[in-house]
Amino acid sequence: MSDPGVLDLDGINRAITARFRDRKWIFVADDAAAATRPVAALRAHHPEAIMVVAAMEGAGDLPAADRIAYTRTTGRTIMEGFRSFHDSVVHPSPRLAAAVDAFDPHGEARVLDMAFSRSPTLAGRRIYGWRRAEWTALEDKTLVDRLWDDAGVHRAPSAIVDVASAQTAADALEGDLGTVWVADNREGWHGGGEYTQWVQSKEDAERATAWFSNRADVVRVMPFLDGLPCSIHGVVTPKGIAVFRPVELFILRVPTESRFFYAQGANFWDPPPHVRDEMRGAARAVGEALRDRVDYVGAFGIDGVATREGFRPTELNPRRTIGHGAHYRPLGIPLDSMERMLIEGDLDLDAASLERTVLEGTEQSRYGGMMFPLAEEHREASTAFAFSGSEAVAVDESDDHDGTMAIGPSVFGSVVIVRPDPERAPIGPPMTPRVIPLLELAKRLWDIDVPAVEPAPDCSR
Repeated sequence: MSDPGVLDLDGINRAITARFRDRKWIFVADDAAAATRPVAALRAHHPEAIMVVAAMEGAGDLPAADRIAYTRTTGRTIMEGFRSFHDSVVHPSPRLAAAVDAFDPHGEARVLDMAFSRSPTLAGRRIYGWRRAEWTALEDKTLVDRLWDDAGVHRAPSAIVDVASAQTAADALEGDLGTVWVADNREGWHGGGEYTQWVQSKEDAERATAWFSNRADVVRVMPFLDGLPCSIHGVVTPKGIAVFRPVELFILRVPTESRFFYAQGANFWDPPPHVRDEMRGAARAVGEALRDRVDYVGAFGIDGVATREGFRPTELNPRRTIGHGAHYRPLGIPLDSMERMLIEGDLDLDAASLERTVLEGTEQSRYGGMMFPLAEEHREASTAFAFSGSEAVAVDESDDHDGTMAIGPSVFGSVVIVRPDPERAPIGPPMTPRVIPLLELAKRLWDIDVPAVEPAPDCSR
């Protein structure tokens, strides 16, 4: 008999197989290599056939799909790349429509997307586990302060103002490191810090005002929060809320340009207990507010900063994020499929068992990685790396090494993907300082064009 307090993974996998077997599935990913792992997981549930729709091949091994179709869409930035790709699937070209119809002539396939879609259908097929519009609307960073207040979560002061008034608001709110401005969702969902501006001077404010005036109706202005960027994640089920451990976000500072460099994150970091408890309490309160306000079901994450005064939230991600992956991947928990089935009402999941399983499992089994987005194009290459003092050096994969890194094409130019060996990464201290030598190694190896960056300090201790 299974422990009633531990997740019944065997039973969950049987339920997933019952739902996914003997059906055609279309997996949508901005690059095909990103679909390799989830397609392999889907194969274990005996589908009739799998098609992948992607913008391009991407960096890494391609998925073992029955068919792959490429839209060949790109963008000058991360968000432009994502949006052009999703537009190309929602409004498919005749060539893509023909490829999908050839794979699924009767229109019976279901679509599995990457949780960013704002349409219930892609390429004319229904998305399985589509996220309702009232849920995705909460991702607007100019609306979320009301949610923090409703949930009783401590937050920094802010002002929601039209773009022309942002500089006046910043004068009233700025701290020693200035202010941070972020756009509304006039142009749609945005992430990776692309629609965020760090304002430290009058010149920065003038530049930010000009930039936002073409992209937003209103902006949220906040004091710059000094401390370690981090996030906390959970899952809302009809019967409860599961909350996991904190995740460190690799958001580096580009002080000479007053901007940020986003490089993903990991859960090797352990904050002080009082910060951890505050973060987990905030996530539970927000999960309850999401359930009560919009009947929310599924994964969510809260990004913020661990400051000297405690955790202060900055944005809500009402969807699966990379932080969820840091928890469930090393434990073999199929959260992607579980969440889609939860949303569809096809899975009865005990939140307390999920929480206990993840918390106990990630006490030792940690995970995470880094991604360096690049505007220029680079050919594929890879190496293993090892840390030598304060530097990272390239080594052969057959030698003793601390992880691997690869460079290759993406929808916005190129990307460097770093995968640290979780067995060799230290648990406890922030990992952000290790990002700097890895970025320097990528510069030396592949002549990438990235600015000089600084890690955020861990002020929480």
